[in-house]
Amino acid sequence: MTETQLKEGLSYAETVYHAANAFSKLDRELIKQHFDLRNKDVLDFGCGMGHMSVWMAQELGARVDGVDIDENHIAVAQEFRKKFPQANVQFSLANVIAQPVDKTYDFIFLNDVIEHIKPEWIPHVLDILIGKNLKNGGIIFFSYPPWEGPHASHLQPVSKIPWLQYFPQKWVVSYVKKRNHQLVGKNDILTEYLELNKMNHTKLAGYLKKYNLQPAFRKSHTKLNNFSLLKNSNLNFFPFKYIVTKELIAFRKTKYS
Repeated sequence: MTETQLKEGLSYAETVYHAANAFSKLDRELIKQHFDLRNKDVLDFGCGMGHMSVWMAQELGARVDGVDIDENHIAVAQEFRKKFPQANVQFSLANVIAQPVDKTYDFIFLNDVIEHIKPEWIPHVLDILIGKNLKNGGIIFFSYPPWEGPHASHLQPVSKIPWLQYFPQKWVVSYVKKRNHQLVGKNDILTEYLELNKMNHTKLAGYLKKYNLQPAFRKSHTKLNNFSLLKNSNLNFFPFKYIVTKELIAFRKTKYS
């Protein structure tokens, strides 16, 4: 990891921590609205550069373990924690398939993570997280931009064009190659795009149907929710599902899961 990447990562994490971009702000609002994290054990799975982990500990009183498979992300998170000292946050580099976390949690959060996991890994990851790490009665929370939506491509760093996943892919790859650059993590922008698993609600529900989970809530956010009359509407049906910018959904584990 270069010094430039570290500085870039710390700048991003600090900016989001203080001001929150649109996506993380929505996560925070729903987490605060629906969950009491005080003195609860929380796993921030795919914690990235650590800003959500520190926020959950600092603002909500949680005890947080942040884990990520990307060593660059963890390096930034460790430095970020030094800038915002918080005794109730620990970060570690981990591949949970190879080295499962040996602990159970009241809450497990996957914020902008599930869409990045290789399809062949998802069943194993969920078996471990839900079957071993989540306490009975515990909550697992997913947030991600669904594949149908305008921001699913994750290509905003190089283009403001929405729905790029529907454009001719040879053109998209060529377009991104001309603007490609290394991210703070181990991937460049093009690699991250090509490795997306095209996650949406139907796919996620398919992965989760084997577990005995009770829905806790679902929010399908669109820009139409910015209007007061539609603030609490879930416009996740045709044709509105194509303007869903983010899915946020939580499930509670029963003792028979």
